[in-house]
Amino acid sequence: MSVNIKDNTGNVTKNILIKANVFLRTFADDVVKISTPKTPKDTGRLRSDVLRQVLGLKGKIVWQKNYAGIQEVKQFVNYTTPGTGPNYAKNAIKKAVKRTPVTAKKAGLST
Repeated sequence: MSVNIKDNTGNVTKNILIKANVFLRTFADDVVKISTPKTPKDTGRLRSDVLRQVLGLKGKIVWQKNYAGIQEVKQFVNYTTPGTGPNYAKNAIKKAVKRTPVTAKKAGLST
């Protein structure tokens, strides 16, 4: 008796890579969505000039204003918008990480 076995490793790997890419894009979108209400705002465009880029299994989020790094780490005395302040990016990432199971399910990586 002979048994034919088809190797689907390539298809499975490709499917997982696609879902991992979707996961990273969803994660990046979540970080920006969570951080936006906490991002300092006055007359600048710090909130709107955010680059999310995912290529394969690598991604990055960049607030494209040259003062973004200062706003992230320095506590100023008066913010023009209540509830905004430093650590808007770091805190958003922490919240998005806690939501990893939900994000993985959205991307089809878990059931």
